[in-house]
Amino acid sequence: MDITRDFLDERFKAYVLDNFCGNREKIQLGDLTQVTSLQITNQRFTSLDGIEHFPSLQELDCSFNSLAELDISKNINLRVLNCASNKLTELNISHNSNLEKLSCEYNKLIQLDSRHNPLLRELNCNKNDIPSLDMKHNVYLELLNCGFNRFRNLDLCQNKLLIKLDCCWNLISELHLDQNPELQELNCNYNSLFDLNLDQNILLIRLDCGNNHLISLTMKNSAKLLEVRCNNNHLTSLNLSGNPELQSLRCFNNHISALDLSQQIHLTELYCSENKISKLDTSLHPKLERLDYSNNLILEPDHTISGVGIFAYDVSFSSYATTLHFMGKELATTVDVPFKTDMEQLTPLIRGAWGHMDELAEMALAAVAEAHPDENVSELILSVLEFHKDGTFRLGYDAGDTPAGQLYIYIIFNKDLQISDDLIYETY
Repeated sequence: MDITRDFLDERFKAYVLDNFCGNREKIQLGDLTQVTSLQITNQRFTSLDGIEHFPSLQELDCSFNSLAELDISKNINLRVLNCASNKLTELNISHNSNLEKLSCEYNKLIQLDSRHNPLLRELNCNKNDIPSLDMKHNVYLELLNCGFNRFRNLDLCQNKLLIKLDCCWNLISELHLDQNPELQELNCNYNSLFDLNLDQNILLIRLDCGNNHLISLTMKNSAKLLEVRCNNNHLTSLNLSGNPELQSLRCFNNHISALDLSQQIHLTELYCSENKISKLDTSLHPKLERLDYSNNLILEPDHTISGVGIFAYDVSFSSYATTLHFMGKELATTVDVPFKTDMEQLTPLIRGAWGHMDELAEMALAAVAEAHPDENVSELILSVLEFHKDGTFRLGYDAGDTPAGQLYIYIIFNKDLQISDDLIYETY
């Protein structure tokens, strides 16, 4: 039986002829009855009409095409479907009761009904426009990625085998996961959650609940937890006593006043900046490689550089500052680093720059004079010296009042005390 005319897309028709019909110019029904897999990704197909003639099809990957419609109602043996990155606005899978894995992300779906897919184990419908999902009938579900949709609620109480959940970038205000004891990975960031209780998720390994409105987060029984992202919330406390294996913690931009990390001896990464922490003990964390606790209430000890001066920690700016004297005038000197360890690393540079200050000032004025040959640069006042973490520093000259404000001219030097060709102008 000739079924060639059922294949409307010329590219799809050519693919079928080349791969299943030998050298013939016609497609016969018998050519396709035993085909179990189609891998036709990124072929620029606009239609898969004719797919109904693949009754034995078990796996179909038609991702990265230009499909606006996909009728798989006749492919009742289908187990794996990947139709991601197309132009689908609807997808009917009600006739595919054997479906185990569905990837339909990056489409334009406005609904998805999986009630007739009892064997479904993996669902990825990320990046669509779906307002809700009914997952009660998918009791074997292990993986769900439904991020970047329009969910306000997500009921997963029947999905007791769920291992991984990604529901980020939705509008979810409540998320109850006490019926998901197998959960190992959770990403619910960028939602509208106020409370998140994970006490029943004892197998949890990774958690990202950042960028919500959380005022409460509990995970006291998650002893295997390795990573926590709870940044950009409204937490005032964080109890980590039940998470001894924690390796990475990002809790910056909250209202946390105290952080006990005495049991997290495996910690390698800690970002707790922009909180209200007044004391932080990291002496028990020999593996700690990345640390940022800036913009808290922690006072770093003063740092003395012999031959230069005493640098005091400014908690308002999380940096060090002092006032030096050069050529009979005060020189406001800042080091834009938040920690004493950074100061120790920059000490040789600061000492070296201060020891060559006469020479550096002369070079700086010469650069300004070259850029402004008609100006009397001798009237400029050196008033600012700034050091930065990357090893650069700059001299700032007060050039007086302008209609835009007080003008400063900055000259930049690198760690080898070499001058930059560019001048920087700033008004205050």
